[in-house]
Amino acid sequence: MPENERRAEIMDAVERLLGRGGVNAVTMRAVASEAGVSLRLVQYYGKNKDALLTATLDRLADRSIERWRSRSERQGASGSAIDQVKAFLDEALPTDAASRGFHRVGVSLEALAITHPGVAGQAYQVHLRALADHLVRALRSDTHLSAAAARLLALEVMGLAHGLGTLLMADQLTESEAESLTADYLERLRPRLSH
Repeated sequence: MPENERRAEIMDAVERLLGRGGVNAVTMRAVASEAGVSLRLVQYYGKNKDALLTATLDRLADRSIERWRSRSERQGASGSAIDQVKAFLDEALPTDAASRGFHRVGVSLEALAITHPGVAGQAYQVHLRALADHLVRALRSDTHLSAAAARLLALEVMGLAHGLGTLLMADQLTESEAESLTADYLERLRPRLSH
């Protein structure tokens, strides 16, 4: 098996463990067992748990941004700031098995960034900054927002997305209620973006 496939297999195992049991479920031995490979091979691709989590997070961060871009294209977003925010919020809502797993992994990594601000926690913070940067660029491309105002708005949108996603996952909101709240937010946001 080619090296890149083996590495992907190990990162997939880390993601599955994170999705099922959070950060505490990820141990070198658990990853080896989940991937069906030797502990030595897992150690070859990640010298420790932080290295495995960081590599997995880097891969997830790239996929997160790509999923948002793909959704934007599928929805035929015109490139307007409001369309980009809508695509971002739609993508962030955990409404299917894949997006629920993705959200679960994100929450696990968020907990890591808060409780263990080491290498993997810092990697998650880098991911959040990169995600905010992408959203800032989308907002500034179609508005007259200053960089500071666009950054605050990007963080507001990310906070709403995260909160709605968590409430949806915790069965405190239905999918239609979350979509209704998103639609209401977008209507209130529209005038702010047109100035």
